Amino acid sequence: MSSHRSPTGTEVLADLQPRLVWQLFEEISRIPRCSKKEQKIRSWIKSWARRRSIPCKTDGAGNLLLQRGASPGWERVPVLVLQAHLDMVCVQAEGVRMNFAKDPIPIRLDGSTLRAQGTTLGADNGIGVAYGLAALIDPELVCGTLEVLLTVDEEAGGSGALGVKSGFFTGRYLLNLDSEEMGVITIGTAGLEISDCTLALRTKRRAGSAAVSLGIRGLAGGHSGMEIHLRRSNAIKLALDALNSLRAKMPLQLCSFDGGEAANSIPAKADWVVLVPREAQQRAVSRLEQWRRETLERARENEPGLEISIRPDGTAKACSLEQTDSICRLLTEIPHGTLAYSKDVEGLVESSNNLAQIRSRANSIVVTVSYRSCAASTLDELGATIKRIGERHGAKVRQHSRAPGWTAKPKSPFSTLVDRHYTSVLGRPVQLKAFHAGLECGIFTDLAPELQMASIGPDIHAVHTPEEHVDIPSVAALWDVLRRIVTGMAELSETGVADG
Repeated sequence: MSSHRSPTGTEVLADLQPRLVWQLFEEISRIPRCSKKEQKIRSWIKSWARRRSIPCKTDGAGNLLLQRGASPGWERVPVLVLQAHLDMVCVQAEGVRMNFAKDPIPIRLDGSTLRAQGTTLGADNGIGVAYGLAALIDPELVCGTLEVLLTVDEEAGGSGALGVKSGFFTGRYLLNLDSEEMGVITIGTAGLEISDCTLALRTKRRAGSAAVSLGIRGLAGGHSGMEIHLRRSNAIKLALDALNSLRAKMPLQLCSFDGGEAANSIPAKADWVVLVPREAQQRAVSRLEQWRRETLERARENEPGLEISIRPDGTAKACSLEQTDSICRLLTEIPHGTLAYSKDVEGLVESSNNLAQIRSRANSIVVTVSYRSCAASTLDELGATIKRIGERHGAKVRQHSRAPGWTAKPKSPFSTLVDRHYTSVLGRPVQLKAFHAGLECGIFTDLAPELQMASIGPDIHAVHTPEEHVDIPSVAALWDVLRRIVTGMAELSETGVADG
């Protein structure tokens, strides 16, 4: 299987089908669009729309709404909203030099898949954006009015969707393009909330001490909703285990602790530095080497890529023994992983907790936790639990980015229409599923309860990691599905009831 690489993707994507979609994705991949830094991609789309005389407006949150008017004779067909998000999770593999603020994504073709060279690909949700823009300009598409809603900050809190005001879009049917499995229609998702626990950190030089550092790399990581049930290690918890193992043998003081990539990712890397008594430095390294051997042996099956580095360090400042104890206890008490499964849907995670990030700052240390549940009351309980744990150890807790769940309605007229046309294109039955991951659909439900929604997408794997890749044939197949759904909207009357 050959692999062809290009810094901009030009040579890679030129001959792929559907050409319109891949040309747009190629352009999108050249433009920086990390979460909360979507200005350049937003400006590019506005310019793209202006050159084509496509109506485009921006709201106060930075979201875009573009519109395609109805084809002649299709004016009474209900308006369909195609929705995707502009931002991407920006993660690079260890040792890869990448400036996400200016560099294009280094796309490479690997047989029937497309991936990046050592970074996230951004198919989540760049492919969805490309689908939406392509639908606006496809000359062969006959349809009713289309609205393409492109939100910001989906991956880092959902402030874009949360900022959409009533009336920004008018359609009562919404097709989200942020799913990642071919042959599946998503019709329900879990709610999400994020808590930041901030502890004041007072460091000073400690006489008679020497530093030791530990680094965790190579864990699988992944999406904290779709993959939280898998047996994947959390780099922060793993680094904490090493820290507690050393604390059991000698007094130590924490200099820094950093780990995790994003609020909605399972941490794949972590680092800490501690001070130990100078005469115990070599003993500390030896103890950690023993822990390393034992840990690598245990992780051989589930985390074969795990790498652990241990070395003396030149850091001289650390917090007190008491603060070190508080931080370790806080991290120990915060749960990570699946908390409960649904009693109604076999295999569906009902609630989970993700110890997502820890960041050392000049005078503080911040621990970020994201938690999900299908039930609002359970989400409340999870938030209250994290708040109690944080405050018990002296942290100030800020809870934010609350996104409601999306209740599945498999028999709605729109779900039925999407199912019918998806099945027709594939030639086999498709699955209607609810997932533990979050989509912006839940937020839109709160905004407009009458909305009927579904979510679809091609096969995208290992999202939020440098191993992210998309199946090329599935992109073409889903484009056919999308076009069929768009034209199929003529089957819905203005009351939302399927004709015939």
